[in-house]
Amino acid sequence: MPCLHTESLPSLPAEGRYGVPSARRGSQGSRSKSGKNGKNGEKGSRVERNDSEKEQSVITSAGWLFSPLWTPGAKTQRLGFRMGKESEKVKAWLDDHSDSARSYFSRSSRHWVHGCVERAQAAQTLINEPRSRLTILGRRRVSHPPCPPSRGHVHPASMDRPRSCLSVHQIDDPVYLDRAGGRSPRSLQSAYFPFSPCMSRSKCLPHSLSSPRPAGQCKRGESCNFMMHLFGGPIRPLQNKIIGQILQHLCEITQAQRCCLSMTMVDKAGVKSLGPIFLSDEESVYGYTQAEWDKCIMGYVVSTGRPLNIRDAREDPRFQVELYEREEDKPMSVLSVPILNHKKEVIGVIMAVNKSRLGTCLGSFFSEQDEKVLSSHMVLFGLILENSQLCESSEQESKRNQVLMELAQLVSHDYPSIEDMLSKLAAVILPVTKAQFCSVFISDDSSTGPFSKMVHIEHQENKCSVQCSTRDYDSNDISHMYAMDVRNSTETLNIDNRPAQISKFSQISSLIGTPLRGKQRDNVIGVCQLVNKMAPKETEVFSRADEHLLEDFAVYCALGLQKFNMQQTADKTRAKLAVTKEVLSYQISSSQEEIDALEEAIIPSADALHLLDFSFSDFDISQTAMTQAVVRMFLDLSLPQEFSIDYKTLCQWVLSVQKCYRINVVYHNWSHALCTAQCMFAMLQTKELKSNFSSLEVLALMIASLCHDLDHRGVNNSYIERSNQPLAQLYGHSSLEHHHYDMCLLILNNPGSQILSSLSLKEYRACVQMIEKNILATDLAIYIEKRAKFFKLAQNTSCLWTDEGHRELLRSMLMTASDICAITKPWPVQKRIAELVATEFYAQGDREKCDFNIQPMEVMDRGNSTRLPHMQVAYIDGICTPLYEALASIYESCSPLKEGCRRNRKHWQRLADSVEEEERIKMKGKTDGES
Repeated sequence: MPCLHTESLPSLPAEGRYGVPSARRGSQGSRSKSGKNGKNGEKGSRVERNDSEKEQSVITSAGWLFSPLWTPGAKTQRLGFRMGKESEKVKAWLDDHSDSARSYFSRSSRHWVHGCVERAQAAQTLINEPRSRLTILGRRRVSHPPCPPSRGHVHPASMDRPRSCLSVHQIDDPVYLDRAGGRSPRSLQSAYFPFSPCMSRSKCLPHSLSSPRPAGQCKRGESCNFMMHLFGGPIRPLQNKIIGQILQHLCEITQAQRCCLSMTMVDKAGVKSLGPIFLSDEESVYGYTQAEWDKCIMGYVVSTGRPLNIRDAREDPRFQVELYEREEDKPMSVLSVPILNHKKEVIGVIMAVNKSRLGTCLGSFFSEQDEKVLSSHMVLFGLILENSQLCESSEQESKRNQVLMELAQLVSHDYPSIEDMLSKLAAVILPVTKAQFCSVFISDDSSTGPFSKMVHIEHQENKCSVQCSTRDYDSNDISHMYAMDVRNSTETLNIDNRPAQISKFSQISSLIGTPLRGKQRDNVIGVCQLVNKMAPKETEVFSRADEHLLEDFAVYCALGLQKFNMQQTADKTRAKLAVTKEVLSYQISSSQEEIDALEEAIIPSADALHLLDFSFSDFDISQTAMTQAVVRMFLDLSLPQEFSIDYKTLCQWVLSVQKCYRINVVYHNWSHALCTAQCMFAMLQTKELKSNFSSLEVLALMIASLCHDLDHRGVNNSYIERSNQPLAQLYGHSSLEHHHYDMCLLILNNPGSQILSSLSLKEYRACVQMIEKNILATDLAIYIEKRAKFFKLAQNTSCLWTDEGHRELLRSMLMTASDICAITKPWPVQKRIAELVATEFYAQGDREKCDFNIQPMEVMDRGNSTRLPHMQVAYIDGICTPLYEALASIYESCSPLKEGCRRNRKHWQRLADSVEEEERIKMKGKTDGES
């Protein structure tokens, strides 16, 4: 790789070895000429060695042709093409599609770097080895077949400059001079950096062509290995030490007093601005005002995208040198060049100040050659900087992902306090952002001020200490003031250590804050701050990456706070529920006197209570006899003996069930529960059913039949859902039945009423599951869904007791048969019960008219009370008769239920006919009266 110095550029002739004439001569002509001269050729070589300047410029320029970066021949031969007509077509295509070529060579540059370095070193040996030099110039070496020195080159005036982000040498190559622009090789214009318009071009060159040490030379003719070493090395973020070495290297080649570097930054609005300024001289006095002056110059270059060369800054009205307080620090000559990426976007700017070389006709200012040399270096440095930024961005993204994973894991945990949660979260982000401490301001609706609490987390020696305090508004608290600003603006705020932004009395040097948002974006529930970047002075402000991390941290803080608040609410709700259960447990428990009275009472026999008769009625039985009847049914079924149920526990459980039925409900009350349990008991006592059900199934059926309407409200599921009661929100469908089951479990788990406590875990689970399914089966909607399958089994007599599905279906049908058994009672009892049911239905219909302003169902409309017999006939035909007929077809012992249903249908049909007759008489009388 050639040296990026100033001598080789103007020393090349405008036409000659690399112009059109040289292209005609080719390598064969050179070889023949050398052969004719014989020894004169060797003598000519020695003469060339004596003329060091001319030889060095020619050989160096020739040597870089072995670099495959961007010469036209190298482009085509890198793809495997030879010289000729096809090669000309390829070159023309590449020139017309420079963007595609640039993209390809950009991807391939990494593989070319080591070869470039080797070829540059080989070119350097030409100076000391004339035989090898003549060999290379005279013929094409086998090791470098695609790189002839001059054959087949197209005239540069007919070529467009390839827009490459890889080439360093083409900027200095006279082949690419713009002859049409009238420039000589000594006034070469960089394709990337046109000369600044404010720089006057002097005819007086800074050095003669024979100068042994040209200005800006890199290491006395050696290759510029420094920049190539950075470019060819491993891709990693640029460290401050490397940046300092680069700036010192630029000071050497430009002979500047100092150099400054700044990378551009883009804010959220897309506005480009300058970042921190890096200096080549760390010990120089560099105040705030001086930084502002440098940013003014560098900002001008960034905005224009063109170099700026100022001979005397004191005479330039655009910039105020007076900002420098000391005379020795004031700049005189300034050269500033932008740094571009492969898209020709400005990603940084370099500035050289005060040309230190004296004794020339130009005085102490930067020449045109200095600008070209600096621009040439910036092409490669732009690639280095872009790769470094990509690497740094990749590392930051990887670090960010790791932080997000850790925060997500921490948020999912439960914490005893907000302080403990925030300290765990802050311990993740503080070491990454290198912040001194983190402050979280928490808003609370119950607080009168903007914030109810501030949690202060400080990072000390890889551990976090938490300090929590509640503060009111304090005008002297800078962090509190900025928290208020963030809360009001709902935007992220980044404050560096500018005196105009942070008070000199404050211990805060840098600060970033971002809002904690609730479920709604505009709902700010707090503010999170990171304070004091603990880093070297040049980077002691928080970067955009730190802002992104803080915003992510704020999201997880907000989630953590909301989760903690929800957890607190859930804990309070559970505590309230426990208190409610405790109060309810006391209310549903009977007094000790009632329990002792039932326990000591003599329980009548089942025959005395008519418990085995399907025509049983509780109208003439006292409340005490009703509870004794329940105890008698359990005793006759041998359930206390089978499951070791304590007799006192059984008595307390029966009394608790009785108390959980509401007294103000007309029909679905304790009396209805007793009748349902008695019908189930009567069916289970028959030989056909008793022999086919296990004791556990019998226990589940008896508990379910007695508890199937616990805490009934006198309305159906339709009304519960329409009124959007909590029961509907809690269960969704079959709301009342689910509530009855939950009340059943509440009583079974109530201390003193635990009649299932002696069951094993397996038996308990099986019993509870059967109880739930039995109670849900009393919902007529579920009955209608299941009855078709049961009717089919009954009709085909294919019911299998070994099939658990058939057994469950049978238990469901028995529950429905017991629930509607009132239709099978003797006519006086049945008519009275029907009137009670109608009263309850009419009450619901009245409430629907009043609450929802809707027309209720026919059976619930009080206006249809005269049509009660018709509705009863329809009820018997649609619901009752099919079920009892199916049961009777399977079990003959259930025939009394079928017969009772038929008798009552006849009575209701007779009443319906009489009602119709009365209506006809009324209509006839009304018609006769009108006529």
